[in-house]
Amino acid sequence: MSRIRTGVAAAAVLAAVPTGAVAAGVLVDHGHGPTVVHDTAYDQVKTQVHAWSSDGTTRVRLMVTGLPAGRTFGAHVHTGACGTDPLASGGHYQHSTDATVPLAEREVWLDVTSDERGRGVATTTVPWAFAPGTAGSVVIHALPTNATTGAAGARLACTSVAFGG
Repeated sequence: MSRIRTGVAAAAVLAAVPTGAVAAGVLVDHGHGPTVVHDTAYDQVKTQVHAWSSDGTTRVRLMVTGLPAGRTFGAHVHTGACGTDPLASGGHYQHSTDATVPLAEREVWLDVTSDERGRGVATTTVPWAFAPGTAGSVVIHALPTNATTGAAGARLACTSVAFGG
């Protein structure tokens, strides 16, 4: 599995593309938000999530502005869409429930580190694609992801994304 992470980068201006667009055999999913902010200290946060799937591989990118400067936040794909209740987005999406596969290889982790202006970008690539209806959001958490448990603290903001079209 290949994981690529870009911690500090400026968010780019992107052209509007319909959610779940398909071009040349590539499924593209988008989310702009956040859909819900669960902690009012993060009311200034803005997010964009983009996922590209082709030939059984998926690349997911999270772009965030409005974060406190110089901090790392856990961020993960979750199973449900965002709701006013922080738990509405469900648990972390897991591509496999096989406990012999390391947790970091079963989930999509997008920990993001903000620069001095509160901006951050995280990108990861996984060797599988989302089945429609199995993943519905990206949640930004208060703490960096614990590599053993996958935990990352309180849910701060959530962006709904209909992964898998």
